[in-house]
Amino acid sequence: MEENKSVITNEFDRSGRYDAGLKALAKSLRAAFLLLLIGIIATLIYFVSGAGYFSVEPQQAVIVTRFGKVIQTCKSGGYWFLPFPVHQFIRVQTSQQLLDIDFAAAPSMNEFGDSFEPGRDNYVITGDANIVHSSWTIAYRVENPEKYYLNMLTPQFPVENGKVMPDEVFTDADGMKGTRGPVTFLRNIFRRAVIDVTAEAKVNDILYAGQSQYSENVRREFEKLLGQYDSGIVIENVGLNRIYPPVKTKAAFEEVTSAGNTSSALRNEALAYKVEQENEARAAEASIIAAGKAYRTKVVSSLEAQSEHFRKIYEQHRLHPGTLTMALYTEMLKDIAKGMKGDKFVLGQNDPGKELWLKINREPKTSAAPKAAEDK
Repeated sequence: MEENKSVITNEFDRSGRYDAGLKALAKSLRAAFLLLLIGIIATLIYFVSGAGYFSVEPQQAVIVTRFGKVIQTCKSGGYWFLPFPVHQFIRVQTSQQLLDIDFAAAPSMNEFGDSFEPGRDNYVITGDANIVHSSWTIAYRVENPEKYYLNMLTPQFPVENGKVMPDEVFTDADGMKGTRGPVTFLRNIFRRAVIDVTAEAKVNDILYAGQSQYSENVRREFEKLLGQYDSGIVIENVGLNRIYPPVKTKAAFEEVTSAGNTSSALRNEALAYKVEQENEARAAEASIIAAGKAYRTKVVSSLEAQSEHFRKIYEQHRLHPGTLTMALYTEMLKDIAKGMKGDKFVLGQNDPGKELWLKINREPKTSAAPKAAEDK
C-alpha cells in the first residue's frame, strides 16, 4: 500500500499534471467543511435560543405541549421553551366570536312551491304542531383555552397566521361529507336547544307576546347543554334576529297580526278614555270636597260669630233686661226706617183698643228766602 502511494505520489510529482487540481479540491473541501460547521453552529444557536421563543398576541392564548402533553397555557408576554420536536406551541383565539345559525327554508321554497323536504329545508315544530323559521346569532369567547383545545375537537393548529381555522371536513364510511370541530359542535348543541324549547312553546307566544321570553329560554337551555361538556367556552349573548311562519301561511298569520293590532289599538283607546274619565272624576271630586270644606268653614265661622254675639246679648239681657229690649227694638226700627221713602207710618199696638202712630219720614227742608222774610 505504501508502495502504491509512493508510486502515485512520485508519478504526480514527476508529471505535475494533477498537482493544481488536488490543491484546489483540498481548498474547496476545507471551505465547504467550514461553511457546514458554521451552519451547524448557527442551527444549534437558533435551536437553543430563537426557535423556542414566542410572544402571546392580544386576545390570544398559547398552549405549550411537551411531547404532546399540555404543560402550560400562556396568556400574555414573551416565553421561551425548547422548540419542536420537544415542545409545540398552539395558538387559540380568546376574543369574542360570532356564529350565525338559521332555521330557514331553501331559497327555492315559495308560496306555490312544494312541501318541506328534510335535509334541504330547516324548520322547527312548535308545541301546538305549527312550523316556524328563525335566524340566530351567538356571541361567545374561549375562557379556558386548554379545555377548549382538548374537549372541542379543535384542529391541530386552531389559529394560523392570525386567522381562525375552519372546522375539519371529513367523509364518513357511507360517503357522507361533513365537518367536525368547535363551530360544528356549538351549532349542533344550539340547534338541539332551539328544538327542545320550541317543542314546548305555542306559536302565538313565539311569534308575538312571548318572543323575548322564548329567546331567553333558548339561551338558558343552550348554556345548560353546553355546560355538560366542559368546553371552556362562555356564551356572552344569544340574539334572535328574526322569527317567522312558513311562506304559505304568511297571509293567515298577517291577518291574525292585523286583528291583534286592531284589538290592541281599541284596547289602548279604551284605557285612555278610562284614564281621562277617572281624572275628570277625581278633579270633580276634589272640587266638590274643596267647596264642601270651604262651606263648612264658612258656616262654622258664622255660627261661632253668632254664638258669640248671642252670648254677649244674653249677658246684657241678664244684667239689664229692659234696657236691652229697648235697645234692640230701637235698632230694629232704625234698620226698617233705612229702606223707607215718602210719607209712611208705622202702626204699633201695645194694648187692645190702643194704637200708636209714628211718623218716621223726615221733615221737609225749607228754603232760605222765606225764612229771611219771617226774620225781617
